[in-house]
Amino acid sequence: MAESKTIARQVGARIRQLRTDRGMSLEKLALECGMNPAFLGHVERGLRCPTVYTLARVCTGLEISLAELFLAAPEQENGNAAAIQHVTDRMRTLTPQQAQAVARLVDDVLELIIP
Repeated sequence: MAESKTIARQVGARIRQLRTDRGMSLEKLALECGMNPAFLGHVERGLRCPTVYTLARVCTGLEISLAELFLAAPEQENGNAAAIQHVTDRMRTLTPQQAQAVARLVDDVLELIIP
């Protein structure tokens, strides 16, 4: 079960990366795919495990093949992409003051865990 969640997060992160590389909003890609933006957002965050048919629709919207979807991007090989995207998504919902507070908190935590 945990492996399927990991795969769903990796695929979702890859979709998000390809979408943002193309300068597409989530809503624009959802429109191109004929999908609900909320559902597509869940796929990107790894909360939903899409079918092959759904992935094919996403690939059509991104104008790529299914094979291209599964080709590893160099920056994702370190396994941090999904976590980074998660933090980025959460930060976008904050006010500027809240975002600054979180950034300071992250700096403080990193000072504690990185010698």
